[in-house]
Amino acid sequence: MNSYESIYSKSGITLQKVSEELLFVELNQRIPKVVDFANKFEVGRGTIQTALRYLEQIDCIKLESRGHLGTFLREKDTNKLLNHSGIKQITAVMPLPYSKKYEGLATGLTFEFERLHVPFNIAFMRGDKLRLSGLKEGRYDFALVSKFSALEEIKESEELTLAMGFGEKSYVSNHEMIFSDSQKKEIRDGMKIGIDINSTDQATLIEAETEGKNVEYVKLNYMHLLEHLKANNIDATVWSTDEMKDQFNSQPLSTKKAIEYEKKMTEAVCLIEKDNRKLEYILNLLSQEKIIEIQMLVEGGDYIPRY
Repeated sequence: MNSYESIYSKSGITLQKVSEELLFVELNQRIPKVVDFANKFEVGRGTIQTALRYLEQIDCIKLESRGHLGTFLREKDTNKLLNHSGIKQITAVMPLPYSKKYEGLATGLTFEFERLHVPFNIAFMRGDKLRLSGLKEGRYDFALVSKFSALEEIKESEELTLAMGFGEKSYVSNHEMIFSDSQKKEIRDGMKIGIDINSTDQATLIEAETEGKNVEYVKLNYMHLLEHLKANNIDATVWSTDEMKDQFNSQPLSTKKAIEYEKKMTEAVCLIEKDNRKLEYILNLLSQEKIIEIQMLVEGGDYIPRY
């Protein structure tokens, strides 16, 4: 019984389900009765008993039977349980790694998933709306966006929930208005303003900064905004200050609304499907402190990005 039959057999599927259930049982708590497992998974009691014996034989769990009081979970190897619960790999989607801050976050996440021995991949995609669309379509297990974007999405999508946050300045340091004309200090009527409609944060700040102004919005890819600014195709835009490679005439956000919005835009958070208990459990095993520590080391040039 070294391989416990095929994972696609009834026994293999039952093993995955039992392993997943045991993930959520705390040490020294009573596990469900064999008959309850059998009824829930629609298999015979013998199949459940075989799965539990197998998990004990490979030192995945240690159980203690206390007669009429039930069976208690005394020890468990979380990594082994994860491996037997059907997790092939976790796939995250996050912003394009154009800044050391994003590279650091990707590196920290990679480091922590390796510690758990959980296969982990990252897809990079511009625009939080595109990332969240992929999450809702089931193409990704979790999406990394700003807290502001996450809260706005949750208002519209009851199936999503915020699973993990990384603290202030973990997503971006701050945003500023930047102008093509070195003499300009504020938005004026008649200006062409670069806007990425797939970026909730950038579009929201643009709208707040230009409220009441007679301006023209020019829809552009966020990654191309600076090129268009240099070419004078647009007069101004909002941009993250992290690793701005060219010198631009930048000015702090000026409207009260934009400044308030930005307070929730600097923190990186993970959004997942609300009913994904297993992934939520895994994310809770990650060390947020270690992820941020590695992010800061990458930002400071003291750790080589790896993701």
